[in-house]
Amino acid sequence: MEKKSIYVAQFGTGSNINLLPLAAGQLVSRLKQEKELLEDCSLEEIIFRRDNPQKLVSKMKPVLTAGFSCFLWNTNHSLAVGNEVKKRFPKSLIVFGGPSIPKESALSYEFFEKNPFIDVICIDEGEEVFAQLCKAQLEGKPFDSIPGIIYRDKKNRKLIENPLKGHLDLSKLPSPYVDGTFDEFYAKHGSEFSGAIIETNRGCPYKCSYCTWGNQPFHQLREKTNETVRKEIEWIGKNKVNYIAMADANFGIRARDIDFAKMLAECKEKYGVPNFISVSWVKNSSKKVLEIADILKKADVGFKITLSLQSLNPEVVKAINRVNIKQEDYDRIKDAYRKENMYSYTELIFGLPMESYESYISGIENSLSESILDQLYVYPLFLFPNTQIGSKESREKYGIKSRKVECVYTKSKVSNEIKEEVEIVTGNNAMPEDRWRDAFTVGYHTIALHDDRLAFFIFHYLKREFGVKITDLETYAREMSAKENENLPIIRSSFLRLENLARDIQDKSIDYLIRPRTYGNIPFDPPEGTFLELMLDKSKFYSEFFEITKSYLKSKSRLFVKSKLKDLFKFQEAVIANLDGKKEDSVELQYDWISYFSPSFHLPRKELEYSPSRLTIVDANPSHGNSQEFLKNHFDVRGVPCFNPIYNSNGELVFPPVQMQHLKIPTSWSENG
Repeated sequence: MEKKSIYVAQFGTGSNINLLPLAAGQLVSRLKQEKELLEDCSLEEIIFRRDNPQKLVSKMKPVLTAGFSCFLWNTNHSLAVGNEVKKRFPKSLIVFGGPSIPKESALSYEFFEKNPFIDVICIDEGEEVFAQLCKAQLEGKPFDSIPGIIYRDKKNRKLIENPLKGHLDLSKLPSPYVDGTFDEFYAKHGSEFSGAIIETNRGCPYKCSYCTWGNQPFHQLREKTNETVRKEIEWIGKNKVNYIAMADANFGIRARDIDFAKMLAECKEKYGVPNFISVSWVKNSSKKVLEIADILKKADVGFKITLSLQSLNPEVVKAINRVNIKQEDYDRIKDAYRKENMYSYTELIFGLPMESYESYISGIENSLSESILDQLYVYPLFLFPNTQIGSKESREKYGIKSRKVECVYTKSKVSNEIKEEVEIVTGNNAMPEDRWRDAFTVGYHTIALHDDRLAFFIFHYLKREFGVKITDLETYAREMSAKENENLPIIRSSFLRLENLARDIQDKSIDYLIRPRTYGNIPFDPPEGTFLELMLDKSKFYSEFFEITKSYLKSKSRLFVKSKLKDLFKFQEAVIANLDGKKEDSVELQYDWISYFSPSFHLPRKELEYSPSRLTIVDANPSHGNSQEFLKNHFDVRGVPCFNPIYNSNGELVFPPVQMQHLKIPTSWSENG
């Protein structure tokens, strides 16, 4: 009789970002320890491609068990394939697990009702559970002794919940990088992956209500052995994996994370990889974070320092069970990175409980930094399965309104046959849906102009000289452009696009990304999409924004010199690369704006001086009006400003006044010419 097969599936995003399926790999590694089981059944290759479900299942051998590891980006595709497996192999055992499968009793029971083909849900870690389920299925035994599952009774189909009895000892868990599981797999399919996932520990001591980590049944931190981690990094090096995504909830929380950074540095020196590592940094441990960052920087391993605040409103922070980084640690990390001319990023979440329009906009205002190296990221609040904030109680308590929209990845060039969903918050008691639309519009428009540097220098001159709040000017710009649409069509259109997008999210459940014209229908986060749209009419934008700025200053009875303000706008426009710019151009300025804005580059502050000059603007990679070329030449690395280098009459580089990470600019104009 033909052996039945065990299949493990972890489908990718379907975008240009696809990582090695670590969760599936760990399930397979654990199964490989069951020698007797594998004498009687076959363990098939991990399924990861988002192929058509019918075609995929038609190629399967008779199925004993099919396990699906579900995340935000693959749940619907997993369900479609699982349903097809059950149709073709009705006696097969269908097991679902992962962070996107509901684990609370009421929600999981509803999930079973909607998906009658599913036999078992794993409540927590799946490696041991899945192995036991496969053995029980092969032997025809009941599942009543397997902890941490919800399952249908084989006889009467009633749902039974077996509670958890503890967590896994990671020191005893096999690794797919170490035991050979990924060797042949990567050799065969490596070109289809953009990087790998490394997990050195599990568990999170924090209980943030919006996060799946925060609602786990066990918060104790558990670690893999250093020897296992070292072997995994060695595998990364030998296989020339450029990108690593860390699965740890709080990288830098333990002193041994410094050792991990040293291992990466050794790997980079020995093998030339990895080139970049993405991590979730610990909340309160500035000394270890700075030491780790210093090691990675010296080894030329790219990374981003992300400081997650989520909200600056104490009531909001309390409502979400958040423990924010201490202000002194926050400032220390920021200062350390500014001194090294390195970028750092502050994260806020938009739509949190207790967050009003006013407190949210105030949070943005207070997060907009004078430093060219500081970035602000604002993400919508998503309601993920198995989070406290997504519970029925929290929804009712805070009056949370939400919509399910398509889950689309920014800059993705692929459209999936089976669409995935994410639930986005569109209002709450503190921020009703109309004010949510206002916050969406003003907040993202502000970040587009400030953090993509389109009006950065204008904003900070006005703030320094006239005490202007950036978000107040942006609010005024929205109101004025609405009243004078015919005179301000470019700026009105940019606000209107965000307004309409916010309304369409609420009314039509569309995704929250922007696909700017002429850029190949590529989706971008709202600030980036807004910036790229405005770049299509760059000169007109500055002309309109100049009129708005004049009007605003007059409305506030601020005395200003029109010619000086006009000169500022000329400088601001000159430093931003043009979509259709020349390789060389020139600008005549009456004031020394470069010295005036030296604090933005962490140089000594100077007063504005009258100093007429003729400067040369150089675009070493002109786009000639080609939007795709502009993205490649000037907008390839998120957060890196698309600055033009500027040279004085002697051919010396004067802007930017310091060397900036990811910007390769010759120090003299003759090197370009």
